[in-house]
Amino acid sequence: MTNIEATLFGAGMGGIIGVIGTYIGAVKIMDRQLLLDAGRRLRESFQTELAILCANKEKIDAFFLLDRAFQKHAMAVNEFKYILRGNKCNSFDQAWQEYHCTNSGDGNLIHFLEQYNTIGVSVEERVKNRELAITRIGNILSFTVK
Repeated sequence: MTNIEATLFGAGMGGIIGVIGTYIGAVKIMDRQLLLDAGRRLRESFQTELAILCANKEKIDAFFLLDRAFQKHAMAVNEFKYILRGNKCNSFDQAWQEYHCTNSGDGNLIHFLEQYNTIGVSVEERVKNRELAITRIGNILSFTVK
């Protein structure tokens, strides 16, 4: 191989490697932006309910509040879960199930936001149920990247 051939070969290989590297970098940036955007939408979907739960210590029907917003939350969760990979996706799904499900006794999970009931129960039970909802929402939101 002559010097000219070696130079042309090196330039060609360098160009190919540069293009591949740029492509991989662009894909990683795009994936990161998708994750950031979905995380922002997930945080926004819970923002109103979380603010109400945190502000109104005594006089809020947490079950009604969360049940009314459930579809909005579920849509944001599904969008965010689609972007997560591997163990993070499994852990996120578990946090979501802990938030809105309970075990039916036969190993199946059933939708059960009544676990956050704050009407017709003692003051201690109201505080405990509201704090449980806040904690579980926090667990879901902990997966988002700010």
